[in-house]
Amino acid sequence: MERCVLKVDGLCKSYKDFALKDISFSLEEGYILGIIGRNGAGKTTLMNCILGKTVYDKGSIQICGSPEQFHENMAKENLGFVVEPGPFFVADTLWRNGELLGPFYKTWDRKAFYKYLRAFGLNPDKLYSDLSKGMKTKFQLAFALAHAPKLMVLDEPTGGLDPVFRQEFLQIMQREVREKMMSVIISTHLTTDLDKVADYVMLLDKGDCVFYLDKEG
Repeated sequence: MERCVLKVDGLCKSYKDFALKDISFSLEEGYILGIIGRNGAGKTTLMNCILGKTVYDKGSIQICGSPEQFHENMAKENLGFVVEPGPFFVADTLWRNGELLGPFYKTWDRKAFYKYLRAFGLNPDKLYSDLSKGMKTKFQLAFALAHAPKLMVLDEPTGGLDPVFRQEFLQIMQREVREKMMSVIISTHLTTDLDKVADYVMLLDKGDCVFYLDKEG
């Protein structure tokens, strides 16, 4: 039986000039959900609510069955993320960020972290503040994969990546989904990326969910 990794029910978040309205959906383990929509459609607001960076007004979010409302806390055991800006120590090196933040996760694998850094061509002694946008994406991916999350949240992750690594990035996601039954939410303007990897697609427009579809349906 497939396990529900994420359940969002009646989620609402209002700002002065924008509102995320009554968003409901679920995602089972081992699937990729792609979220599309124009700038200002609500993609990042939804991502931030799931990550606990934004406190929502109404509704509920359950991650791996947890009923609690999420607040900002980097050490959510089942969550991995690639977001901008990332919550890392900008004045520290990559290895120092790993040493300081990795132990917050019970499943943190230090050897895996350095393996991913090498695989992505990142120098552990480089300062986080000196990374390009694409390199920050690679670092965040290495950090997240090193603690084997059940749910990966990716907000416009392929922007700033060179074409070669962009393809590799998507292949890595598919491999993790296949081998570890990880679930992934990815927001992007590049719908060609979703054509290659997504199992489900959600369209947001002005804070409303226009549709949530099985891409193969």
